[in-house]
Amino acid sequence: MGTFEYLLLFAAVILGLAISDLAISLHRLLGAGRRVKWDWLAPLAALVAFLKIVTQWWTWHAAEALARGLTFEMFVVELVGIVLLFLLAAAALPDEAPRGEPVDLAAHYAAVSRRYWILFLAHWLVLNGVNSWVQMQIEGARFSWFAPAYLLAPLALALIFIPNRWVHTVVLAGLVVVYVGQFFGRALT
Repeated sequence: MGTFEYLLLFAAVILGLAISDLAISLHRLLGAGRRVKWDWLAPLAALVAFLKIVTQWWTWHAAEALARGLTFEMFVVELVGIVLLFLLAAAALPDEAPRGEPVDLAAHYAAVSRRYWILFLAHWLVLNGVNSWVQMQIEGARFSWFAPAYLLAPLALALIFIPNRWVHTVVLAGLVVVYVGQFFGRALT
């Protein structure tokens, strides 16, 4: 097992747990049947979290060369980002569907949306910070003053304070398109 596989395995376990949490939460919602008052925002937030996890893993495949220069502290910061991604996924759907009680997904999203977007923003900041750090240390990378991905931070920050459901819907749907489009049709090779 090489350095890359060794590091990726540990981080992939955390991402696997995040996907498992989403699947278990969805299973509980489906098992609750008619007691669930469905709404689009919580499942859409779960889909965004799922796609963030998948694109995170997919991105790592191309980072094999960078893994050789990763220091312990860089890896710890990377793991902090992975834990934030796990927490983002865990916030998207309710954990429990208590027996006999209704589950209102609109109320759930309203209750967790601020935490969801804080985690989204924190993950973005940590992820981009550690990626920049690694690239500067290893490749002496140069960065442009503007990249479309830089819009995600102010957007997430705004959504922490804007409770409008339609704004959240448009942003979440847009993120689904961005995350799917990012690697659509690409192979790992």
